[in-house]
Amino acid sequence: MEHLQSLWQPLELAQVFNALFLFFLVPPILGSAQYMWKYSRSKIEQAEASNDDDPTDWMTTGYEPNPLKLLQTFVFMLHPNTVVRGTVQLFGSLVVFIRYRGHLPIPSEYETAVDYTLPFRGKWTVHSGSPDPEYSHSWFPVQQRYAYDFVKTDEQGNTHDGTGGPESFYCFDEPVTAPADGTVIRSLDGHRDHHRTTGWLDPLQYRLAGNCVIIKHAPAEYSFLGHLKQGSVCVSEGDTVSRGEVIGRCGHSGNSTEPHLHFQVQDNPRFYLSMSLPFQFTEIAVEDRDRDAERKQSAYIHCGQLVQNQLRRFSSDSDNEV
Repeated sequence: MEHLQSLWQPLELAQVFNALFLFFLVPPILGSAQYMWKYSRSKIEQAEASNDDDPTDWMTTGYEPNPLKLLQTFVFMLHPNTVVRGTVQLFGSLVVFIRYRGHLPIPSEYETAVDYTLPFRGKWTVHSGSPDPEYSHSWFPVQQRYAYDFVKTDEQGNTHDGTGGPESFYCFDEPVTAPADGTVIRSLDGHRDHHRTTGWLDPLQYRLAGNCVIIKHAPAEYSFLGHLKQGSVCVSEGDTVSRGEVIGRCGHSGNSTEPHLHFQVQDNPRFYLSMSLPFQFTEIAVEDRDRDAERKQSAYIHCGQLVQNQLRRFSSDSDNEV
């Protein structure tokens, strides 16, 4: 062991240079920042060049471009919580493919057992989501393939009034309602609403959907409502709810860049093992960007459209049925 001890002294001397190791991180950090900046600029230019094909280009969200936000996304991708969730989601997608033997539900072949109404009152805007793969909420993984994100916009297409904070968004604290009769099988609250609303993700998030409610409507049909406001969830597991009944309020909890409502219909009560299902909304008024409204008995909806319930009991902006 004595010959090993003779090596220890130079190693102790080397410890003096440990503090200098951080300087070796400067070049890759600066290089990454430069790459993020160029990447963000190219994305912005691409978005501007393709505005004619973007059905949501008339909307102005709270997102403010910043290369550091791309770096933030990269950091989140390396976070253990995100890695675990992503791995579970990929595993769940594989389970879904096996369960359906590779033939996943598609709009032309699948029909829900239940009629669904919009999970809110008044006129809202489809921020993202479509049965069309090109405009899907996220075509893969399959858990959110036919999901929708809803916001509220003013006449100019803004999702907020510009004063700052979650309260400045028109959809924040608006009632969220059950889309059909059913039984609550999961009800989660207690997740904070992030105070930043310009595209920064909540570094303290611990649930992807934040505060959420899952309702069973049929043996293999469950509605999932996420990003609800902290303290607003007013139903509990086992409760029976009726179509149009308030179950919470729109918030900014979980993995959210600005206040919005995430809604989907899925075939399993467990989000990570579920397949999101294609579905039509019933008794709905659909308004396109040209402001031509059309009332439909049932219809698929697409990002960029303004939508509103036409069932008289649930079309009011107030909390009370009319």
